Amino acid sequence: MRLAPACVRSAAFAAATVTVGLCHAQAAPPPLVEAPRLSGPLSLRKAVETGLRVGPAVQAMALEAHAARAESRAVRAMAGPQLAAHTFLSTGDMMGMLSSAPGVNPGASIMAPPRPSVDQNLSLMAPISTGGRLAGLTRAARHRVRAAEAGVGVERADTALMIRDAYYRALLAAEMVKVARARVEAAAEMERTAQVMFDVGKGIQAAVARARAERADGQRMLALAQNDEAAMLVELTTAMGVQPDSPVALSDTLTEAPAPPDQVVLVAEAMRTRPDLLAARSRMDAARADAAAARGARGPQVYGAAMADAFAPSSMGRNGGYTVGAVVSIPLLDGGQRKAEAEVAQAMVHRAEAQLRAAELRARSDVARAHLDALTARTGLAAAQEALTAAQEACDVALLRVQNQKAIQLELLDAVATLTEARTNRARSLYDGLAAAARLRRAVGRTEE
Repeated sequence: MRLAPACVRSAAFAAATVTVGLCHAQAAPPPLVEAPRLSGPLSLRKAVETGLRVGPAVQAMALEAHAARAESRAVRAMAGPQLAAHTFLSTGDMMGMLSSAPGVNPGASIMAPPRPSVDQNLSLMAPISTGGRLAGLTRAARHRVRAAEAGVGVERADTALMIRDAYYRALLAAEMVKVARARVEAAAEMERTAQVMFDVGKGIQAAVARARAERADGQRMLALAQNDEAAMLVELTTAMGVQPDSPVALSDTLTEAPAPPDQVVLVAEAMRTRPDLLAARSRMDAARADAAAARGARGPQVYGAAMADAFAPSSMGRNGGYTVGAVVSIPLLDGGQRKAEAEVAQAMVHRAEAQLRAAELRARSDVARAHLDALTARTGLAAAQEALTAAQEACDVALLRVQNQKAIQLELLDAVATLTEARTNRARSLYDGLAAAARLRRAVGRTEE
């Protein structure tokens, strides 16, 4: 029992060549980046860039996009020729049918003789006409790749918004520390002044105690503000995807947000570039391609086929042979399976169209709401700045009146409380403006600065 050596070597080489070619065609997935530990000054730009590079959610979506590209390559391979090598070893006392292993395409079958035998088979099959089924599947896979890549853009935009908001909240917490510290300093000065006046007989002990109580409450407020600042830094580093205990220091400060552009321009930009809209459109195109593939599956499927065999012992004086032909398969009766599959695919098209309309409405709503918030924040900031100026003037006047014994200390305490509230409101108004600008950026679909 000997095989034809040249034919066996040819079959093995062809199978090995196909396998190696497929391995080289596959691109390696993007490497995972571990959460780094940062230190030193941290600007908003650096925080966003770092989060987009090492954030686990962004990396997960990038890997999902890589998987979609790999699936697309697998679907495209179905539209090309497929080659497989099969080796059959058999023995018995009657003729029997042997089929190749499941999952290896194209498959092959032989009629094994009633004696020990070896058959080396090389099978080739290529689609000639599938009624648009494979073309539809290929288009659907390509659109799913675009949807997955747009999904990466969605995750990047969401991550950038989360980092910006966390950075602004950390800046607000730092500003609250400054406000609390200013209150403690003012209360300490009032306590010192009240003590001096009491020592010279121009004040009362109650004034000293009241100032001391104000200083103690200010210290409590300062401790809480410092705790909030530390907590906001932890939230920021977590949003970035770096080690939460990274000793970073924010290098930016709360500033006035720029005036928002015209809403009509922003809506037009969102309809054109917003990543979740791009993903929804790609999913709709994929659903339409799937529907075309389902319709094509109901028509004739034509494939070209070729097969070569080398076998032993010889049959009819030969040790090998080949077969070339075409296979036409026509579904005749399937109990309505293909028709139902086409209906399902068409329903998915309508579903994707409805989801796209919903995404467009959501985009318009997000832009309108963020634009309104940005305008409101600018109005609120102007009022807060005016209130702060007036509160500072009132506090200065109250201080002079108390120093000249024209007013009691309670008037100064009230002025300091009003000034503290005005400083707090201004800081919050600055944060509101920056946060609204960040949400407007996300509503449009922008990620980078």
